[in-house]
Amino acid sequence: MTSIWEVIDRTETGTYMEEADFDLKIVAKSCRELVKEYDIRYDPKQIITSDDSLADDVFEAGLRLALDSGIYCIDTKRVVKFDEYELKEGIISAPRRLLIGQNKDSRILYARGIEDERAPIICGGQAGAAIPEEWYLPMAISYMKEPLIDMINNGGLAVVEGRKVRTKTPLEIQATRRELSMLREAARRAGRPGISFIAAESSVSAMGDLAIASDRYMRRTDSHLVALLNELKTDFDRISKVVNFYEYGAHNVTLVDPIIGGYAGGPEGVAVCFVASFLLGRAMYGSDFHVCHPIHFRYMSTSAPECMWNLNIVGQAMARNAPFIIMGDVWTSAGAGSEMVFYETAANTITNVVTGSHPLGVSATNGKYPHATGLETRFMAEVAHAAVRQRLTRKSANAIVVELVKRYADRQGKPDVGKPFPELYDTAKVIPKPEWNATYLKMKKEIAEITGLRF
Repeated sequence: MTSIWEVIDRTETGTYMEEADFDLKIVAKSCRELVKEYDIRYDPKQIITSDDSLADDVFEAGLRLALDSGIYCIDTKRVVKFDEYELKEGIISAPRRLLIGQNKDSRILYARGIEDERAPIICGGQAGAAIPEEWYLPMAISYMKEPLIDMINNGGLAVVEGRKVRTKTPLEIQATRRELSMLREAARRAGRPGISFIAAESSVSAMGDLAIASDRYMRRTDSHLVALLNELKTDFDRISKVVNFYEYGAHNVTLVDPIIGGYAGGPEGVAVCFVASFLLGRAMYGSDFHVCHPIHFRYMSTSAPECMWNLNIVGQAMARNAPFIIMGDVWTSAGAGSEMVFYETAANTITNVVTGSHPLGVSATNGKYPHATGLETRFMAEVAHAAVRQRLTRKSANAIVVELVKRYADRQGKPDVGKPFPELYDTAKVIPKPEWNATYLKMKKEIAEITGLRF
């Protein structure tokens, strides 16, 4: 693998280019040409495809894009490139199994295959959300109390002790440390002291990450996200996060969230961009695993059909050609407290587990509002385990997902955003309130009838 020090050198010596030229002349042009050359087509009736050749074409096009484009460093306006040997070395050396967590709470996070019959790892929490400080502890406990949840990725803090957290200020340090402190306390109270975290969500810049490189906050069996900026870009702040945890020993995780309707084009171009991003993220960040998060330009949620098609085809492309450990986000338009959130969660989860990814979520309302609880993530876990236990094939899973989409697609523009956490849970006992629990039981029964899943 290319060392992080060589990567830093290339941010100073790579080809100079203006950012707009990289966006339009490299990314947009290359994605458009590769989609046409490989004849990659999105079919809304095949959200989960059984076409192995399509998955292989998406991978080959993504590898070509990675070689041709490289990654653009915003701070130096230089393009960091890797040759084919370096990218393939990244594939060969990528971990297939990771030990996460400690003691009885430890788990093996592994690279899933297509139609994998092993139980997936369930990552729970409202990732990406700004959660009020006064709710943070009970909300985190609501996830950790669920025995089917294996690891945690909860949101961050935007306000600490009544003070708005601004990037690169002392409050970012305090917010990130407070986040980790409360997660540790929640884990202790829930009887899961060794559970693994994807954390430091309060850290927008490198300051927060630097502040929690300690066993008191983030252990070496925990992970943090390092985003690839849209599309195929990075900066010194992200690279600083990599260097910090590269030496400390916690896991670097590439977060990739290209926009359908952005520079990469439609769902086909975004799929190609995803593969390139994973390959380049491994080469540049040395990432141990990756998070797949397609963004719909209108709805944002990963449960939009075009986004689920991306989760499906990218998961399969990587599983067949570069078996990285991948987590597929479950971000719903609807919020906890609604019925709609269950349809979205079921469709999104089935897509992930059948096509090579572990589910991460539920980030209800796309993380916009703190309208999320442990209960809908319990449902996500139950769906994931049922799909694997019943050995859903891609063909049978597609029929189920297409049917579920009919139940919510026309409402994604104006979803039911549900209710905030304290209106759905008894925050003292950290248990669902009767009305919310009744909705869960009702929807679980209905979705079992629609899908044939046996919970």
